[in-house]
Amino acid sequence: MRIGHIADTHLGYRQYNLEERENDIYDAFNEVIDRMIEERVDVVIHAGDFFDSPHPPIKALYVAKEGIKKLREHNIPILTVLGEHDTPRRRAMPPHLLLDIPILGIGQVQKVVINDVAFFGISNLKGHRVELLKEELSKVDLLTREYNKSVLIAHQAIKKFLPFEEAYELEMADLPREITYYAFGHIHSRVIEQFGKGYLAYSGSTEIMRKSEISSWKRHGKGIYIVDLEGDLPEIHQINLESIRPQFELSYTQNDNISKELRAFIYMLFEENIPPKKAPILKLNVQGDSIRKPEIIERVRGILEDLVPHKILRYDVHFSGADVLSSLTPEELKEIGDLKTLFTEYLGDAKLGELAFELYSHLWKDDIEGGIEVCMRHLEGEEE
Repeated sequence: MRIGHIADTHLGYRQYNLEERENDIYDAFNEVIDRMIEERVDVVIHAGDFFDSPHPPIKALYVAKEGIKKLREHNIPILTVLGEHDTPRRRAMPPHLLLDIPILGIGQVQKVVINDVAFFGISNLKGHRVELLKEELSKVDLLTREYNKSVLIAHQAIKKFLPFEEAYELEMADLPREITYYAFGHIHSRVIEQFGKGYLAYSGSTEIMRKSEISSWKRHGKGIYIVDLEGDLPEIHQINLESIRPQFELSYTQNDNISKELRAFIYMLFEENIPPKKAPILKLNVQGDSIRKPEIIERVRGILEDLVPHKILRYDVHFSGADVLSSLTPEELKEIGDLKTLFTEYLGDAKLGELAFELYSHLWKDDIEGGIEVCMRHLEGEEE
């Protein structure tokens, strides 16, 4: 049996409130469907966050409907579990039911058998329901005994791959060990690891959702896994999507010749290479203690808007260093400075104190996105 494993398609997501970014999500989904058909999979597994919201826009429902229709025309069934994004509150109806997409395991593990392969699914559980999640997973090994091959579908974070307190629900020891292939969703980066009698995998998101995903996309791409269950161990083939809008993260210090280096990058991107099919997104990080922000922003604007008009979809300049807090009053700066010392003393570690201080500098201004980026950057640093 050949399985197509996808997750975190987030249909309806509109990054920066740009229509182009919403359409990028649909482009990736449509390419996924076409590749599944080309690869002649026997079943498609979607490991949660099919939609970005339990109340997706009409276009998201239409794109999903057309994609599912294509699969059914080729007699390819699809199984999915709910992720935290598309789980409705108060037991309302999930949008999947409008499209007759089978949802597995709402509140308990559920089994479906296709071609003698057992598929066990459980939809996302978190918070006070994590104990129920662990209890349900503990039943799975016993249920697999009458099948040679089995697949577990779940949308949960595992501590090994997302080691932040309150960010994960499971540890490796909580997982059943008799499964052939563990098809997980939730973590947007790709993961493949041998575990138990098979392999555990996160297929990752099908588009770049956050700045923190750019480095992972450059290393591992975005797309799907095709899983062949015929052998003793699953054979996993990584399929990269071609419709991804390119995103680049460039870092400078205050001592760099930013104009020269940015011009060189733009020349390389648009002149030396084949130009991207889609206008890219640029993320510029500038670090230093005495940065003239308006001057740098104007310089960047001049280069990007004069040299490559209409070739960049969006660019952002992010500053880090002492001047991140330059808009505060002297009294506020003194208070924040004291807090930095307190963080370090309380946590007993200079690195953690620096992380806590950086988080505080974003979150006190309700910059949630900035706080998330700090956490993801810290996590990537730990992985390296």
